[in-house]
Amino acid sequence: MKYTIGMISFHSCKAMHVEQEVFAKLLLYNITEALVQSAVLETGDTKHEYKVSFTRAAHICRVFLRLPAKEDRMDIAALFRKELIPKRGDREYPRLQTAHFRKPKYFAYRAA
Repeated sequence: MKYTIGMISFHSCKAMHVEQEVFAKLLLYNITEALVQSAVLETGDTKHEYKVSFTRAAHICRVFLRLPAKEDRMDIAALFRKELIPKRGDREYPRLQTAHFRKPKYFAYRAA
């Protein structure tokens, strides 16, 4: 969620303004989640079931909310139907032993 709605960095240093930005982004998250849940998707003879990509939906909602009120509004549901990804359940993998899970390697052998 941090990367999806843009809570990586903030535009202010004052605590009150950072708090306001956090609440605004949480409001964007809630609006996006409500719109994604209410989106009607067509089902057909496909290999997977599909769902709306939340990342793309958050971007669509952000653009939608930035438009002036007098401009023609876009059809959000139609844009959501273009941004589908397959649902893939039961995709649990054992934790990989990648570099950040291994024990540290010391480079003392380089000192001569």
